[in-house]
Parts: sequence; structure tokens; C-alpha cells
Amino acid sequence: MISWVEAHKALQQRRTPEGAIDFDGYRREQYLRLDRYTNRPLIVYATDFLNRPKVQACGNDVEIDLTDREGVLEVTRSLDAEAVDFLITSPGGGLEAADSIVSILRRKFGHIRIIVPSVAKSAATMIALSANELLMDGDAELGPIDPQFRIQKGDGSFVVAPAQAIIDQFEKAQELIGKDQSRLAAWLPILQQYGPALYQQCKNAVELSKDYVREWLKTGLFKDMSDAAERATRVVDYLGNHNEFKTHGARIGVNELRKVGIDVKIINEDKELHERVLCVVYALALTFNGTPAFRLWENSRGGALIRSVQMPVIRMGVPPGGTPPVPQHH
Repeated sequence: MISWVEAHKALQQRRTPEGAIDFDGYRREQYLRLDRYTNRPLIVYATDFLNRPKVQACGNDVEIDLTDREGVLEVTRSLDAEAVDFLITSPGGGLEAADSIVSILRRKFGHIRIIVPSVAKSAATMIALSANELLMDGDAELGPIDPQFRIQKGDGSFVVAPAQAIIDQFEKAQELIGKDQSRLAAWLPILQQYGPALYQQCKNAVELSKDYVREWLKTGLFKDMSDAAERATRVVDYLGNHNEFKTHGARIGVNELRKVGIDVKIINEDKELHERVLCVVYALALTFNGTPAFRLWENSRGGALIRSVQMPVIRMGVPPGGTPPVPQHH
């Protein structure tokens, strides 16, 4: 099995005619190797969300948003295939953007196999669950699908709060004030930081995230199952329960997904597939680590849309690390 050091050495041997390291050529070679093994075009969506300096330099623009429509349209336009592999690495992002991406993919392809080699959280979890078939590395993880709200406080700063926590706070205040009106004075400073419609917006967002995933499961992973609706409801009730997980960044691995009825295939069980997926993952990490790229849509047949930041490039011999930023979707 290839190691990070071996991938780094192989990249150093790849040079452009001008003598620069050929990040693009090396990365796209790995896409093609995976494509040739699976006999399916490969689509890749990845953001450099683990690189703190890069995240800061791009203004935290590493989350799924509606600008990703351009990327998915660009890399699917030229693909003439019934079945496709879609590899995703993302901290999550917007509900509406996830819905747009899934809609484009499903309209274009009859069978979508989604590959999660590492981390796909929040709205990226939602996209992963829209698959007809889900492949994950044995150590990869998804996350809860409970929506998060970014709220501006009176001092101009922002705080990210789970929609369910806001709902619970409103309902707790209503209960306590209903029992004792003298409590209103203590609750007013807390409630005044929220807009009058926020309570209902939170309830709508929680239901919407569940509705999206429930429908995708019924028509994807659970398609043709007699109890598809019941299975899908069980999954969304589990993944959408903020009070169960306590944190939006909770790890949900293969075993947890299988316990709620999702038939996850483990990449590691196919040695050759695992090696080729790892080569793609290393090539992506090397590109992010050695170039200004921070958001990348590509396919194995030459299509690409890459967004970069203007910042000094730090070249390192080890993978980027650190604690990932808290993912969110709105």
C-alpha cells in the first residue's frame, strides 16, 4: 500500500517543461488510474478545510454553497456515462446548495456511487446519503445533519448555534415564563438577540434537512426496498437529532451507519481500489499543501474548476494536520 512519503517522492519526479512541480499532471494521473480500475468516470469535490492559514486566507470560503453549481456543471457537462463515481471531502455548508448539487448529479447520471475517503460532514453527509451506493474508508466519517444558524449579536460579532438548541431555548423560556412572569426580565436579554421569526426558521430548517435526506434515501440507497420509507425515517431521525450527538462535529463512522440500516461498503476490503483511492487522496493533499488552490471540482476526463487564493505557498513534507474547523450548514 502506498504511503504519504512515497506519494510525495513520486510527485517530486513530475515536472512541467519549465521545471516546476507538476501538481495538476500528477493529480489527474491518479484520477485516471482510479477511473480505469472501476470503469466509471470519477468526479472529485474537495476543499482545503484542514489548512488553517488557507482557510483564513480565503475568508473561510471552504463550505458548500451555490457557487459550487458552477463546479458540478463544469465537470459533468462532458461526461457521457450512465454510472459515475463521486469522491467528496468537505466540512459541509448550505442545505440549498447540497440540494442543487444532488439535483444536477441525479439528472445527469442513473447510478451515483459516492466515495468518502476521509471526512464529509453536515451538508456533505447529506450529499453522501443521496448515493445509489456508498463507499467509505474504514476510518472515514460522516456527521449529524442538524442545521446550524449564524447569528449576529448586538456587539456585531457572530455566533453559530444549532437550530435545535435555539428551538429548545425558546421553548424552555416559554415554559418558565408561563409558570412565573417574574422570569421574563432574566430571559429578555437572551431572547432579544434573536429575530422574531428565528424560532420558526429553525423549525423549518430542521424539517427541511430531514426531508431532503429522507427523499434521497428512499430513491437512492433504499430504492426498491419495500420498507424504504421506514428505513429513511429511522436514518434521518438518528442523524438529525442534535440532542443525541451534543455537537455538530460528532463522528459517525461505518459501524454507526450500518446500525441504522445503511449498507456502507468499505473501500479497504478491495486492496487495489483502496490503493488507488489513497493515491487520489494524497495527490489532493499535496496539491492543497503546495499550491494556492482551496476549492476543487475535477473529473478524470479532463474537466476542472479550481479556486485559489493569493498567499505564500508553504511546501511541506508531511500531510497538513490540526483540528478541523467546526462544520456547519445553514
